[in-house]
Order: sequence, then C-alpha cells, then structure tokens
Amino acid sequence: MRRLLLHGGFWLCFFFIWNQVMYFYISDKGNRLYFSLLDVSMIACCFYGVYAYLMPRYFKHKNVARLVLLFFLWLVLLAGGYAFLMKLFLNHMLVPIHFTFSWNYTDLQYNRFWIALIGLPGGVFLKLALDRANTRRKLTEMEKDNALAELTYLKAQLNPHFLFNSLNSLYTQLDFDVPQAKTTLVTIADLLRYQLYECNADFVPLSKELTHLENYCNLQRIRTEATTFLHIAAESGELQIAPLLLMPFVENAFKHVSDDDNRENSIHIDIQLTGNQLHFCCINTAATPGPSSALRNNQGIGLQNVKQRLELLYPDKYELAVKEYDNNFLIRLTITLSPC
Repeated sequence: MRRLLLHGGFWLCFFFIWNQVMYFYISDKGNRLYFSLLDVSMIACCFYGVYAYLMPRYFKHKNVARLVLLFFLWLVLLAGGYAFLMKLFLNHMLVPIHFTFSWNYTDLQYNRFWIALIGLPGGVFLKLALDRANTRRKLTEMEKDNALAELTYLKAQLNPHFLFNSLNSLYTQLDFDVPQAKTTLVTIADLLRYQLYECNADFVPLSKELTHLENYCNLQRIRTEATTFLHIAAESGELQIAPLLLMPFVENAFKHVSDDDNRENSIHIDIQLTGNQLHFCCINTAATPGPSSALRNNQGIGLQNVKQRLELLYPDKYELAVKEYDNNFLIRLTITLSPC
C-alpha cells in the first residue's frame, strides 16, 4: 500500500508539472489535460514495461543485444498504439481540438516515439538501483548470518574445553580428599549450570561473569601448585559482556603456567573497571616452550576463538596485547562494554 501511494503521488506530481511546462501554449484547458494525459500515461507505460518486464528478463539472460531490441520494439509498439488512439479520437471528435501553433495534430502523433522514450531510462535506472540495493541487503544479511553461525560455533567450542579442564581438577582431588571432591563436584555443577542456562544469551551481566570467573579460579587452585592471585576491582553495575569471553585467557594461564621447582610459579589476574571500560590483565610464569609458541602454531584453540569472538562482537571496541617477556606470559585486554 505504501509503495502504491508513493508511485501514485509521483505520477500525479509529474502530470501537473508536465501539463504546465509542455503545453503552456494551449489556452484550452481541456486540450491541455488531454495531451498531458496521453503523454504521461504513455511515459508511465514505457517506464513500467521496462521496470517490471524487460529489465528482469535482462537480469535473467544477461543479453544486451536482446535487451536493446526489446527496448526498440516496446517504444515502437507504444508510439504506434498511441498515434492510432489519437487518430481514432480525432476522427470521431471524441476530444475537440482547439489550438493553433506551428505544429499540427499530425506532428504530435509522430512525436509519440520521442515522448515514450522519456520513460525508458527511468525504468532502467530505478531497476538497476533497486537491484543493487537488494543485492547489498542480501549480502549484509548473509554476512550477519555467517557471523552468527560462526559465533555459535566458537561458543560451542569453549564448553568442552572448559569441561575437560574442570574434570581434570576433580580427578586430581579424588586421589587425596573424597569429601572435598564432593564439594568440588557441586562447584563444577554450578559452573556448568551457568554455561548451560546463563550463556545461551549473546550477553550476560558482567557481575555474573566475574563471579563465574572467580569460582573457576578457586576450582583450579586445587590442581595447581602455582601461587594464584586474583584481584577484581570492578563495580559492574548494569554493564554486560559476552559470556565466557575472558575464560580462555584464564584457562590457558592455568594450563601453561610453569612448574619449575627452582623458581616461584605464579598466576596474577587483575580485573578493573573504569567507566564502561573493562581492563583485564593476566600474567603467568611461562613454561618452556612458552604458550606463545603454541599460539603461533595455531594450537592455542581457546585464544584463537576469543580473538575471533572479539572481532565479531566488539569491532573497534577492544585492544588486545599478547606478549612474552622474562619467562612471563602476559595478556592485556581492554573492552568498551555496553549497558544491559
């Protein structure tokens, strides 16, 4: 309905402009309306014939020579038909003609071809513009669907990685403290419940994500001898974050922390919030070879996934630095978060 009103309004405005500009020399109002109606209706027929039939056939067959021939035949058909109609009206005096000018009525009949030609480029350009816009829209929708599919795949990859590490922690504890292992099992159940029921959304409250991260660190302390420092100074308020976005960094820190008996092995995790910017820093003493080598060889699946998720969810809204120095592995991430 909206499109019908838009087209109708356009042709109505075009009719009044054509009537005032092209036939200003005709004093008889009836004759002016008659010639204007003939011209505008023929231009509209040419326009919609090109727009609705000829151009779609061209898009289907991509034959330029055939398109030009059809253009010419359509113009000749319209011009001949309207010239015949004008002659029929004149012979039967259906519309009395009252004007004197250098052109006579026969000249106006022969002029039909050039009048009809006006509608041709309009139909061509509008159809090309709409086709290009539709193509862009389809490509945008396809890119969005692909991005969502890729994001779903990346999130699915995180779950078995996390479960594998958690079960390793439980397995280690079962060897020396069965009652505590039961508590650990409940903790694992809580962590998995968060993943299964809270992480289905694209974004979760930052407070829940930080609590989940803290619980995970407490669980991992059981299986590692490295000293773990976790500092969270973030009043999350109403901010939200992509679920499990920080988890791969922490998982890799526990996985790749050094176990050298001749030095202190440690993991330092610091999370701070400044306004709506989250600052995450994770440093662990690196084993030999360091985790960066695994990353360079595309073996750090979790780290690769989180980089892709950042590109998909926070384009131009994050800064990520991954470095190795003095046998330490550093990850520093700054994200601009949005409110819930």
